[in-house]
Amino acid sequence: MSTCPTAPGVSSSSAENAFVGRQPIFTPDLDVFAYELLFRSGEQNAAMITDGDRATANVLLNTFTDIGLDTIVGSKKAFINLTRNLLTGRNLSCMPADRVVLEILEDIQPDADVLSAIAGLVEQGYTIALDDFVYRPELEPLIGTADIVKIEYPLTPKEELPDHIGKLRALGVRTILAEKIETQEDFELCKSLGCDLFQGYFFCRPQVISQRKTQVNVASVVRLMSELQNPDITMNEVEGIIQTDANLSFKLLRFVNSANAATTRTIDSLKQATTLMGIARLRSLASMMLMTSIDEGKPQELIRLAMIRGKMCELLAVDACATRPDRFYTMGLLSVMDALLDKPMEEVIPLLPLADDMNDALLNRAGELGLILQSVINFEAGEVTPPVSLSAEQMTTAYQTALRWIADCKINA
Repeated sequence: MSTCPTAPGVSSSSAENAFVGRQPIFTPDLDVFAYELLFRSGEQNAAMITDGDRATANVLLNTFTDIGLDTIVGSKKAFINLTRNLLTGRNLSCMPADRVVLEILEDIQPDADVLSAIAGLVEQGYTIALDDFVYRPELEPLIGTADIVKIEYPLTPKEELPDHIGKLRALGVRTILAEKIETQEDFELCKSLGCDLFQGYFFCRPQVISQRKTQVNVASVVRLMSELQNPDITMNEVEGIIQTDANLSFKLLRFVNSANAATTRTIDSLKQATTLMGIARLRSLASMMLMTSIDEGKPQELIRLAMIRGKMCELLAVDACATRPDRFYTMGLLSVMDALLDKPMEEVIPLLPLADDMNDALLNRAGELGLILQSVINFEAGEVTPPVSLSAEQMTTAYQTALRWIADCKINA
């Protein structure tokens, strides 16, 4: 049996294409209720990535900025798997709550951080689903947060299925989705037991949808991320940063229009787009762009190092009573761009529209900016060589504060 809707406009495979797999979710009458979106690295309908955070970020960005949510799911909702890091990192606020269902994976344990993150998403209006769920008493705190529970049919013996479904209903679960349905018998049994939604190869295998990918300059994304950490930044300043990169501008406009595809309003200016997104959602989107822009061979720890370095430079600038400490953060963050782009800093500098004193600091460690940057780099290597106006104790304190900061802000790189 196949009830697969026709996939829209699938293009030929290419390393420059964005790919998303989709599998429909059906009602008992075999109407399409929603689509689950899956990571795919090509049209061979297989996932070739081991980093779950990166895979989910790729699905989200490919859907919203390259292919378009409306193209993939039409007016239906999109089910999207979450990793623990993306969930607790609070990087999901850029997603439109009325268009997505967020699936909590089966290996995510309901500890305090997870339950707090889910509560925050529920408060923002997101629909929560539990994926591949097999009842255990310790998972009851998760059940209380979920709108939909997906039971993996093959993992539950048929004789235990009625009791399993009964427990979920008794705990207040309104919608039960039976997944991995592979035969007519499976479908009829789950339907007779009162399951509300169905998914599996019996109905339709995942289809791959692709579209030409718009490549974004990593330097532009890093600069945007760095500037968005400034609590005093204005929307006009954000707009000015984004419009220095045509591809970044295109992706933002594409994202906003894709996320708002259910409305008749078209956003056709960066000012409208940045205002509609707001700082918090832009920071979330930039974080995902950064995660997917770095080559898979690059260690994600390098991004974390850059952010710790940037924060430490900023804190030391405050201690030194320097003007514009936020510029020191930006300089520290950008100081790893040569490693990220596999280019000498002399070739990176022209990619970034920076002031001369910051260029000189990055290239030659010159001036007040360069002096603090060099002292932080020395500290990372185990050499405590504070600038004249600062002490070794201040450097150690700045480092410890930067470590606490990155843990608290939970920006997943």
